[in-house]
Amino acid sequence: MKRILYFTGYRLVAQEWHGNKLETSVYFEPDEQGLDLFNAYLRSFRHEPVRLLVDLIEEEFRQIKIPLLRGSDRKAILDRNYAKFFRNVKHKFAVSQSIEKKTRKEEKLLIIGLTNQNLLEPWLQIIDDTCTPLSGIISLPLLAEDFIGHLETDHKAVILVSQQVPSNLRQSVFINGKLVLSRLVPIASFYQGDYATDVIRDLESTQRYLTGQRMIERADTVSIQIITNKRHVDKLMIKCSQEGFQDFKIHDVNDLLSKENIEISEQQDFSSGLFCYFATRKFSINHYAQAKEKKYYRHYIANVVLKAASMAFFAIGFGLMTTSAAKGWIYSNTVAETALIEQKYQAKFNQLSNSRIDSTTSTSTMQHIVQAVETIQKNYLDDPGEMVALVSQDISLFPDIRIKNFDWFISRDPNANSVADVSWGKAKRNKKNNPVKKKSSVNSYFEIAVVEGEFLEFDGNYRYVLSVVDDLEKAMTESGNYFQVEITRRPLNIESDKQITGDVSIRTKTRFPTAELAFRVVREVIPDE
Repeated sequence: MKRILYFTGYRLVAQEWHGNKLETSVYFEPDEQGLDLFNAYLRSFRHEPVRLLVDLIEEEFRQIKIPLLRGSDRKAILDRNYAKFFRNVKHKFAVSQSIEKKTRKEEKLLIIGLTNQNLLEPWLQIIDDTCTPLSGIISLPLLAEDFIGHLETDHKAVILVSQQVPSNLRQSVFINGKLVLSRLVPIASFYQGDYATDVIRDLESTQRYLTGQRMIERADTVSIQIITNKRHVDKLMIKCSQEGFQDFKIHDVNDLLSKENIEISEQQDFSSGLFCYFATRKFSINHYAQAKEKKYYRHYIANVVLKAASMAFFAIGFGLMTTSAAKGWIYSNTVAETALIEQKYQAKFNQLSNSRIDSTTSTSTMQHIVQAVETIQKNYLDDPGEMVALVSQDISLFPDIRIKNFDWFISRDPNANSVADVSWGKAKRNKKNNPVKKKSSVNSYFEIAVVEGEFLEFDGNYRYVLSVVDDLEKAMTESGNYFQVEITRRPLNIESDKQITGDVSIRTKTRFPTAELAFRVVREVIPDE
């Protein structure tokens, strides 16, 4: 529900709108009884906000140009113009219309003011006394800018003629959709007399004024838009045609109300209901109301915001409470289900305990074995692919060597010579027989390859094959791919503490001698952390 107070300088009308429907209209006379009734009316709806729409003859309009400024500089220039045109006027307003770029940027403004403060004072005093939130004081001519956009015209100058009360005729001039001038002239022929002639006479007077003030050129076509009731439409059409108006349109006010889907119970003679409806459509609009006059409206907005915030906090709290209750219920069900599962496993454990077979292996040992197997499966190598590739790459440097046997296994001890030596306890380092030159990680494992091979087409040249074996050992050691490299068998054993032996022989059945070698390489495997 929105409430509009419509004031014409004499009588005040309070309208209550529900969407696009006018629910009630209450009239208050400017006498003592009317003011008392207005006071009682405002107190009856518990401090709900109102808007005041004014349509006064004592409203003046001035167009000015000022330098394009912002902040305090702009305010100072506006104050000087207010003092020049509206001295001692309380209700005044400035609206920016355009920015012109010439030698310097200038802002074109329309400043308006209510020159007779005494008309509004009694009504505003009652609004203040009843603590009624006043959201704004609205100028009807300035509000009519929104209606101009609905009119179909190709001309930049438009004169909108409307009549909100029987005694006054409103003429508002718009150029490029912006209000530049508005006049409220008395007229007494709405019900009796030649109404069409009076309207045309005032229109011609307004056009002469616009031409004299150079707001339009003499050759410019002015669009005439007249809002009236049905009984004056035909007469105005005939009169406008006789006067030679090139662009004019007569609007029946009730047709406009129907077009805008405005619901009013009775047929209307005047357009006040149309403009009051436009005032309700604005979310926030104010032209004249001062900060002091809007203090109760600010209180109202703060109250609404606090209520909305409290409702939001209540909703959040209720949501959290509901969530906590749901989690508690789920937790209780989980505890109950867990207890049932515990009972089932306890019964199963008791059943297995009665039928279990004694074992000499301790539980901790079995646990360590399982953990070791899982660790190997997850973190360590289970095939010799990478080791075979590395050894093959190194052997390929010596084309005389052919591999006969390749044994691969994994151990915690880098000195293990075969699978039989593998122990999965703590690694034992045999420092006497096989000293480890590098320091390994505590948690590391080793993949070990024992490789046997022979020299192709050996002709008995020991010096050559021994040199090749030394080169192979050096190349594999310097490659950095291995933790340890060891030659376990040479074609001819030439160590000082050994007897000279070897695998070089000339058998009766074999025409060529053979030279065999064997070596062991170790790669350290560090598990991922």
